[in-house]
Amino acid sequence: MAADTTPPAAPEDGLVGITIDGRTARVAKGTLVTDASAILGIHIPVYCAHPKMDPVAVCRMCLVHVEKMPKLQPACATPVSEGMVVSTERADVAKTREGVLEFLLLNHPLDCPVCDRGGECDLQDFAFRYGPQASRFPITEKVHFNKAVPLSDRIELDQERCILCWRCTRYYDEITGEKELVLQERGVHTLVNTFEGKPLTSAFQGNLPEICPVGALTNRKYRFKARPWDLQRTKGVCPTCSYGCNINIDSRDFEIKRFASRDNPLVDDMWLCDRGRDSGPSWNNVERIRRPVLRDATGSREVSVSEAVAAAARSLREVRERHGPSSIAVLGSAENTNEEIWLLQRLARTALETPHLDHQLEAFPDIGPEEHALGIAEIEQCAAVIVLGDEPEREAPVLTLRLFKAQTKRGVAIRRVVAQATRSLVGELPAEGLIGLIADETNREHATALAGELSRSHQVRRMTVTRGVNGRGAKDLGMLPNSGPGYTAVDQAGKAGRHILEASAAGLITGLVVMGGSVWSASVTPLLERVAAALEVLVVIDTRPGPLSRAATVLIPGHAIFEKGGTVTNMEGRVQRVRPALPPATQTPSETRILSALAAELGAAGWPGDHLLINRELVTAVPAYARAGNGGRALFEAAVRA
Repeated sequence: MAADTTPPAAPEDGLVGITIDGRTARVAKGTLVTDASAILGIHIPVYCAHPKMDPVAVCRMCLVHVEKMPKLQPACATPVSEGMVVSTERADVAKTREGVLEFLLLNHPLDCPVCDRGGECDLQDFAFRYGPQASRFPITEKVHFNKAVPLSDRIELDQERCILCWRCTRYYDEITGEKELVLQERGVHTLVNTFEGKPLTSAFQGNLPEICPVGALTNRKYRFKARPWDLQRTKGVCPTCSYGCNINIDSRDFEIKRFASRDNPLVDDMWLCDRGRDSGPSWNNVERIRRPVLRDATGSREVSVSEAVAAAARSLREVRERHGPSSIAVLGSAENTNEEIWLLQRLARTALETPHLDHQLEAFPDIGPEEHALGIAEIEQCAAVIVLGDEPEREAPVLTLRLFKAQTKRGVAIRRVVAQATRSLVGELPAEGLIGLIADETNREHATALAGELSRSHQVRRMTVTRGVNGRGAKDLGMLPNSGPGYTAVDQAGKAGRHILEASAAGLITGLVVMGGSVWSASVTPLLERVAAALEVLVVIDTRPGPLSRAATVLIPGHAIFEKGGTVTNMEGRVQRVRPALPPATQTPSETRILSALAAELGAAGWPGDHLLINRELVTAVPAYARAGNGGRALFEAAVRA
């Protein structure tokens, strides 16, 4: 009897088997060969392909041999199939790559030594790894295009370096929908330019140099500032809003040279807004508070940190003994880390015993976790999303790109409406599916009313776009007068931020502790002048000079967000780490150690000062943060009401 040579049937697991260069794997149906090769650790060079855009297969750099197919196939546009056998190392594949690179270099300028992308250019890398040893064409017969063409005040185009991968034009078609870049002319004369020669106006044009695989598109503000090998790279979080975009902080000579995107598909999807990207060098401002200072009727003098902490504790104790705990208030900011917030609210409630604490000026009545239930990536899973007003996208610009992706690639119905005119929407929404409701802090009241109306017939999840890089963390951890850590009830509700300042100006509050107030102080300068004149004790821990620091009775230098470690929480509740990217501008201990020392002077000894130890204490007390871990979302199952 003849042996059965029928190959065993593939398992019915929804996966398909593929072999690339002798390595095998089972991957999801529809996976492209380039993605399957990445899973197997095999490199296939590409120029036109991009993980966030649809395949077009125009550069032909990724051609590979697929068994039983007569011609080489573009790996970036070929989906895998059961039993597929692929070779990326055959002689005909190598010969084709050499030809493609020779063709791309035919008219490419020889300016690598002065190109701003030198050292991080795919054309350089692939020419070295896959290119021919020499060109068959004379370097004197190149077709020349325009160089250093300003497309806007941010972006410059060198048309000679362009390899026509189409990434930039596709970015404007598929990612932003703004269609500001086009291809002009034909054949060897084809070039990229702006539509009708108009300057770029997009708020996301800073992403163009990052998606360009060569040095054709460069950032005008970064040009000739540094080379990649000169830079020190630190992982971080963009500090300009609460969206929580992941970034790489590139520094040189103790200065931030640029912010580069760091892909987090659940948050930023690898895109940054220009406001955030261009904010990098602003953190190099040398106008800083550098030494502790004591001020009294006789003048001011520099002191040690321990003297400043002891003086602050002594003054606050005297105020509490004379006027009671309610005569003291504590203000933080949305730039404080979670660990700093944890100690600051604990200092207010237990060491100073005051109910008056906040991290911002505006009040948050009836705050609860239900207004933070919708995640950023969950927007793509909704049947419809309602955006109240233009504030959410103005405060968190990259939200616009997530909404556009949800609408164009997932079919989500997006409704942008004026906050006050929302009730007529109920009949316009899909009958089934999740409804997302996004509002800014200023429209919380309207969002609450609309959510109540919609919840009668739909499943609704809300998202509140908070202010500041850690505005959400400050709320979660109880830096509020009406809510404790984890949105627990408080025994006595205190005054909110602006009311604290008004009470201080009126003499009702006589002792005030402020940490990071320079973030919000510019908007209330006249009020702060009256506050400073009325207070008996003003303890300020801050990085930048301002109305409060100039009037502080005790002033202690703080650290900028890129000089310290800890965690921050974005508007959807995602807990993300921040790391020191710059050396501190002052020799003062970290804010957490200062708060711990201040608590000890006030009689509350034993508090941790290291941010890692504080984080352990924090996650023990707030289970949602324990479940979130590093990079997950802090999800609160239900609000605990008074």
